[in-house]
Parts: sequence; structure tokens; C-alpha cells
Amino acid sequence: MKLESDGKIDDTGKIFSSELITEKEGYEAMLYMLQKYWEQTGTIDLTDILSGGEYWLQDDTPADSSFWEYWLEAIQKVKSEGSPPLKKLSKK
Repeated sequence: MKLESDGKIDDTGKIFSSELITEKEGYEAMLYMLQKYWEQTGTIDLTDILSGGEYWLQDDTPADSSFWEYWLEAIQKVKSEGSPPLKKLSKK
């Protein structure tokens, strides 16, 4: 199975990439990534989210390597699908 991180993570677990995105794409990718994380884990605990994504033990090595995969998938989703759908407020 091909992962988005293929070619963007080395044998020691360090992540790297030279691809650039706009600020808007980065913001929208963050929204997609947080949504996917919530769907897969059900957690709303911000400490889980932040601790999994931070570097651990050495530079460029995330504590949870799946976060790098989530991030790359989110960027590809922004590029292929565009902005996340707008939320609609219901009238009560």
C-alpha cells in the first residue's frame, strides 16, 4: 500500500519535504487533519493531539509518526478537493 509519506520519511524516522503550500492551504489542511484525527480516535483532548504531533528525542522525528501521514493526506485532500465544506447553522 502506497503511503503519502513514501519518499518523505527516512529509515531513522526523520521527516522531510521540499513541497511548499500557501498559508490558506496549510490552514485548510490543519482542519482536515484535525477532523480525521477526531473521527479515528474520538478524542477531543487537545493534549493528545498536540503531544502526538510534537518532535520526540531528536529533530524532525514526530512522537507519533502517523501524524506526518495525517498531515500529508490532509495536504493532498486540500489540493484535490479544495476547502472543507462550509458548516450551516440550523434555525431553531
